Amino acid sequence: MLLLEHDAKTLLGHYGLPVPSGIYLKAGQNYSKRTLPPGPWMVKAQTATGGRGNAGGIRTCEQTETLDPVRRDLEGLTIGNLPVHGCRVESRVEFEHEGYVSLSLNTVTGLVDILVSPVGGVQIESAVADGAPLHRASALPERAAIIAAGTPLIDTLEGDPQALHKVLEDLAAAFLDLEAILLEINPLFILPDGGCLLGDAKLVLDGNAFSRQPQIESLIEDRSVDYPEAHLKQHHGFDFIVTDPNGAVGLLTTGAGLSMMLCDELKTRGLQPYNFCDIRTGGLRDDPQRLVDVLNWLCCASHTRVILVNIFAGITDLAVFAALLVRALDELSAPVLPVIARLTGPNAARATRILDSSQFDITVYPDLGPALDAVDQLLATSSL
Repeated sequence: MLLLEHDAKTLLGHYGLPVPSGIYLKAGQNYSKRTLPPGPWMVKAQTATGGRGNAGGIRTCEQTETLDPVRRDLEGLTIGNLPVHGCRVESRVEFEHEGYVSLSLNTVTGLVDILVSPVGGVQIESAVADGAPLHRASALPERAAIIAAGTPLIDTLEGDPQALHKVLEDLAAAFLDLEAILLEINPLFILPDGGCLLGDAKLVLDGNAFSRQPQIESLIEDRSVDYPEAHLKQHHGFDFIVTDPNGAVGLLTTGAGLSMMLCDELKTRGLQPYNFCDIRTGGLRDDPQRLVDVLNWLCCASHTRVILVNIFAGITDLAVFAALLVRALDELSAPVLPVIARLTGPNAARATRILDSSQFDITVYPDLGPALDAVDQLLATSSL
């Protein structure tokens, strides 16, 4: 899960990392001038996506009189298909240089990859492509190992060595304690006195580790509007992410990898999935509530016209799943959309009979290709 910049900086500040003074203001929230950090300010739209600067999501503000108009402009933006629910207002920093530092978990090697460059900012990728240095190292996911491997890299930055070493040490501690997947500081401001400040912070956390991270669980609970998918998973126990609000195909699927492949296959055919879903059939436990929740969300979506169920079961009894699906459809508060189901696995034949004999518009296929053809044909017919 990608944190908002404000939340990342707040967490990193608890580890002693130097961040500019700043506050988070929700959209439309009133504030007292006494709560503002010293001006002038950088006003930054807070969305869990990249490219805010190029999308006009970061503005400079010199006077308090212009702060509210700037905020309103930013709060009206959509960046990366995500609405802006608030802004971080932080003191503008006068700096000498911009650098780049990141720690990331390499899922292939199990090591922590360390990247450092004396060039930072929004043009880091093009600068490196044009020949700017990018120093690399890898280390075991242990604090001492990360510091040992990262110290020669951090020493390439122009700044006070003691301040830079402390930044590396605190980054290593935060990365490991928070069970992060990525911790990227871009830019790292090098100040005229050689000190450092975190200009921007990108922090991606492992959603499967949240049960061991009570401060993250509390953050998700308090700020559900900013982290809707994580909040949903925390309360419902499965993954459901709206990927295209205009998508016509609602997905009820299991298996994260298979679900992503299905989304790609639909797009290849020119069909737009509304969502990603990993319902985790093993967690149903003879209770249709998960299915009721997903089906209600899909049927209430303004552009969804068909529900595609794709269950490639290993040990799941598909007859039990089919009975639960019928119960769930019967409990829906929203009008039921046509359902096309691809079921493969134990008791598939019996599951097909259960769905065929139900009162609902459900068509079952044993293979994915014909199921996708049926989705395509249904959408083509309904658009006439």
